[in-house]
Amino acid sequence: MTASLPEWLRPATTGPAIERTVRVAFLGRTSTDEQQDPTLSIPRQLTNSERALLPGMVIVARFYDVESSRKELDQRGRSTAWKKFDIGIPRDGGLGDLLAEATSPDRRFDVVICESIDRIARWTHQGTKIEHDLELAGVPLLAADEPIILNGQSNGRKRKRASQVLLRRTKQGVAEWYILEMLEKSWDGFEVHTGQGWNIGKPPYGYEAEKHRHPVPAKRAQGKHKTKLSIDPVRGPVVVQIYTWRVDEKLAYRAIAERLNTDLDRYPPPQPVDPERAVGRWTGSAVREILFNPKYTGHMVWNRRSTKDKLHPGKTNSREEWIVSDTPTHPAIISVELFSSAQEIAKYRRRSRSETSGTNRHRQTRVSYPLRSHVLCELCGGRRMHGKCNHAKTPYYYCQPRERDRPEGHPATIWLREDELLDGLATFFNRHLLGPDRLSLVNSSIDAKTVRLAENHNQRILAVRRAVGDVQQRLERLTTVLEERDDPDGTVFSRIQARLADLEGQLRERTAELTYLEESAPPDPVGQVDLLAHLPEIEINFFSLPDDRLRRLLDAFAVQISYDKLAHRATYRARVSGHLIPQASQMIMTSARESHPKRQPAGGPVVDGATGRSLHSSVTCPAGGTTAHQNFRATDQR
Repeated sequence: MTASLPEWLRPATTGPAIERTVRVAFLGRTSTDEQQDPTLSIPRQLTNSERALLPGMVIVARFYDVESSRKELDQRGRSTAWKKFDIGIPRDGGLGDLLAEATSPDRRFDVVICESIDRIARWTHQGTKIEHDLELAGVPLLAADEPIILNGQSNGRKRKRASQVLLRRTKQGVAEWYILEMLEKSWDGFEVHTGQGWNIGKPPYGYEAEKHRHPVPAKRAQGKHKTKLSIDPVRGPVVVQIYTWRVDEKLAYRAIAERLNTDLDRYPPPQPVDPERAVGRWTGSAVREILFNPKYTGHMVWNRRSTKDKLHPGKTNSREEWIVSDTPTHPAIISVELFSSAQEIAKYRRRSRSETSGTNRHRQTRVSYPLRSHVLCELCGGRRMHGKCNHAKTPYYYCQPRERDRPEGHPATIWLREDELLDGLATFFNRHLLGPDRLSLVNSSIDAKTVRLAENHNQRILAVRRAVGDVQQRLERLTTVLEERDDPDGTVFSRIQARLADLEGQLRERTAELTYLEESAPPDPVGQVDLLAHLPEIEINFFSLPDDRLRRLLDAFAVQISYDKLAHRATYRARVSGHLIPQASQMIMTSARESHPKRQPAGGPVVDGATGRSLHSSVTCPAGGTTAHQNFRATDQR
């Protein structure tokens, strides 16, 4: 006979179950309005959720969003795209509103239901985070395509079953796999799309969209098309002008914009995608965008900007992330060389004030430094020297790198007086650029430099040719060994085969280097020095020249002054472009008229034209004579 259980161990007897209404909140989401139709998707999700409800469960609140599930969780629920559609379902808020109400003591719902767990989030970590936060608030998250189990329905079991969790996590993993695979295939498609030269988005300034029939018949029937780039006959020349000013005169973005704004009929400003954002004039940012867009070289480029970056949308990606077509796919407005030169100007002007007047307009400015951004420290590899004055307000240019960045032999601080630099600058301009003997001086220096460069280049070519011949001889010797020697077990053949592969790789590298050297021989400068003959023969007083005029002159000739403290020598470099000769001549004449003797040289170093050495050993020696000539460049881009 089996003893009966004690009364206190027996299950409590209860009367008939009391029907209790379970309040349910519906949570829906559809992707971006370009990918899906929210007027169909949201009602379908709501209908499927209602069909899955158990008796006594009633939907009392409806939360839904029209947004991508790939946003960060703290950014979810903020989209207002749902306002563009007549969905026909009352909306109590989005995901953020639901999570906030779930923790409220007077919330309107007991559970949350969605059509499928991947509607909550495509990323597994986001979906489980939402589920966990709701559970902490005592709100179960149900899915219409999963078994619905509530408290008290499973003989006292907890509402979560192992098979239910496994099914949900599997579906979440599949959803995340699906979106990652879709992104990978989409990326590969864009790579092919870019290589074929198809443009994405609005054509850059200077180009027009050339429409082509869409290769997919269904999309072609919808009126869709693909576009390539063709040069805009009105705006294309403006791009060329912008690059010319940037490279030849080293103008800042704002300075170029101000020049363009002087004639908007000739230089029409760019129009943004949203007409309401148009300002009707050129801005520095618009000029910068043109100067950094590689599409002007004829190569199609994609992924320059990150539109999917969750933390920094629209940021510029590194060049390693760009997708660039291997060959030109549309007409080029500028050459690759000109584009590369424009990128170098950014390094030249980094941290340089870019006002067109050349003066610092700040109200607290006491001393201006007209040579700023033009004076470089040679010991630092071309680091810009900054302006500073002493207690007597005498302007200097100094270089004071941090100790860990200081090159060997570099003093803690290098100081250089501005008047000494101006004295050398006057000698450089008035003798080597504007003086009566300029052609003979430049000819002699360029000839000497050309001979040196040619000799060095030829020596490199001969050395590489010898290396190529040496590798070819080694290959022949190994081949002879294979022909004349028996190798029963194959050991010799295996080792020689590996060595052959190594030598063939060396031969390819040496041959490529030899081809490059033969194709990159120094150009013949004969005839380029004749550009100096088109400049006026005149003398400018640089000590009385206004600062803004001096800055314009230095920018026009792209002057660089490199100072070597150890040799006590300043080297002056300038560049003259053929198509800028008329403007440069006009600028020189204006500068000569404006330079009147208000201030005199402060006893700067005397320059020996024959040797370029200073007769005053304690100060810098501005480059004159052969030293200056060897650093003079003339380019004819007419």
